[in-house]
Amino acid sequence: MKIHVSSILKWAACMVLILASCKQEYLEGVKSNPAVKVYLPQAEKPNGLVDVITDSKLVVDSTAGTANFSVPVYRGGESNFDALTVDVSVDNAAIASLVSSGALPANTVILDPADYTISPKDSVVLDNHIMKGSIIPKIKIASMSKYGGKTAALGIKIANSSKQEVNTDMNKVIIYFNVDQLLDAVTPITNMVDKTKWTVLKIASNDNVTFTVNNDGSILAAGGNGGHQGVYQPFQVRANKNYKIDFNVKGQGATNTWFEVYLSTVAPTQGTDYNSGGIRMALNTWTGCGNTPFNGLLSAVKCAGSGNVVSFPNAGTVWLVIKSGGDNLGTGGIKLTNIDFRRVD
Repeated sequence: MKIHVSSILKWAACMVLILASCKQEYLEGVKSNPAVKVYLPQAEKPNGLVDVITDSKLVVDSTAGTANFSVPVYRGGESNFDALTVDVSVDNAAIASLVSSGALPANTVILDPADYTISPKDSVVLDNHIMKGSIIPKIKIASMSKYGGKTAALGIKIANSSKQEVNTDMNKVIIYFNVDQLLDAVTPITNMVDKTKWTVLKIASNDNVTFTVNNDGSILAAGGNGGHQGVYQPFQVRANKNYKIDFNVKGQGATNTWFEVYLSTVAPTQGTDYNSGGIRMALNTWTGCGNTPFNGLLSAVKCAGSGNVVSFPNAGTVWLVIKSGGDNLGTGGIKLTNIDFRRVD
C-alpha cells in the first residue's frame, strides 16, 4: 500500500495536538511534597526569620503612607489547581525567646497593632505553574520614628485553608527590619525647611536688629545699633545620620557685625542669647568676612564655624538657630534665600 508523505505529516500533527491537549498541568518552584499542603516557603529559613529589607520586595504607598512587604504563600502538590484561601493572623509568641537566644538583636521591639495593617485572609491561585498567594503587611511609616535605632519584628501565621491542609511545620514566619534602614529607604531626601515654621527669637532688650520672614521663604536681617535677634525652626532627625544646612546670603557689607548659625538639641528661649552646640557657620567682620559686599552660599563666604554638616547620636528634635547683631548689618541688611536643611546620607 502506498502511503503519501503528506498523510504521515497530517497524522503526526494530529498526534502532537492530542498529546498537547492531554498534557497535565504541573507546578514549578518550591513544593512541600505530593501530599499537597499550603505553607510559607520562608518558614524554611532558620527560626523562620525573614529580614524583609533584603529578603522581600518593598513597595511604598505614598498615598496611604505605608511601606508594604510581601510574604509569599505556596501550595505544593501536582493536582487540583483550584483557588483557595487561608486565614492570616499575627503570632508574636516566639519573638521574646528569639531575642533572648540572640537570634534577633537585643534592641528588637514588637510592632504595636496600631503600627500596621494586615488582611485576615489571603488567596492562593495558580499563576505561571505556581500555586501562590502573597500576604502584604503594610507598615505605617509615620509610626516608625518612635522606634529609631531599633529592630522591629512581627510574627505572621497561616491556618484554616479552604481546601488543602496547611503544613503546620511551615505555617509561621517572623518578619523583621532595621527601622532606620527602612526610613532611609522610604523617606526621600528633600529640604526639610518649612517657610511657615520660623519663629523670631528676641535676644536683646531692644529691636535694633530685626529678622523678617517673607512670604517667599526668604529672611531679611537688618539694623544694628547694638541690637541682637534671630530666627529658629525645629526639625526631627534620626540618629547618626548626616544633615546639612546651607543658604545664600547677600549684603552690601556690614560693620562690627556677627551673623551666626547653630544646630543643636537644646531649644532656644525668648530673651536669652543662644550658643548651644557651637557656631556651625558665621560671618564675622572682626575675623575678616562680611565687611565688604558678598553674595553666595554661606558655606562658601563664611570665615568662622565648625562646618555645616552635623549628626546626632540620638533621634529626636533639633533646633536650627540663625542670629545676628552688632553696630550695622549694612545698607539693606543681610538677605537669606534658598534656605536648605536636609539629610545627606
